[in-house]
Order: sequence, then C-alpha cells, then structure tokens
Amino acid sequence: MTIAVHLVNTPKNDVREAYETAWRRIDEKGVRHPKGRQSHTAWVVDDVLHVLDVWDSDDDLQHWMQTLAPILQDADMELAEAPEAGKLLQIVRPD
Repeated sequence: MTIAVHLVNTPKNDVREAYETAWRRIDEKGVRHPKGRQSHTAWVVDDVLHVLDVWDSDDDLQHWMQTLAPILQDADMELAEAPEAGKLLQIVRPD
C-alpha cells in the first residue's frame, strides 16, 4: 500500500542550515534515495520544516526512519511529533 507521510521538524537552530546539514550527512552516507521512497518535498513555514514523502510501504518508511534518526540528531533537529501517515489516494501531475 502506497502511503503519504507528513513530518514536522523543529530545528534547534536555523531551519535551512539544519536541513542542508542533514542532506550533507544523507549524501555522505549514500542514502539520498532510500528503498521505497517515491518522492520527497520540503517546505518551511516560519521556523518550522515540513516534509511530505510518498513511500511504497510502511515497512520502507520505518526502515528509513531508523536510518534518519541519528542524522537528524547530528543536524540538531528533532521531530515535533510522530510522522503522520495515511493511504495515498491520488497524485495529480500534468501530462
């Protein structure tokens, strides 16, 4: 079952700097494209980072979260709450 996941991150420092730091660590570990992730979208509202990912399965998401947790900690970021996940109904893209 394909799922959409919304994450809210609350960095303890500059949100853009923390996000870029996390991506550098992700690239250093060679895990930019984890198994099962179809897409990644990130945006900032005030000083809060929001992420919307689409995953093939909850198992793929859970495996990624185990990989991601120490990366977020190194980047001085923490999840504001548990990821919100739901069954994906539709993605609309132009032809």
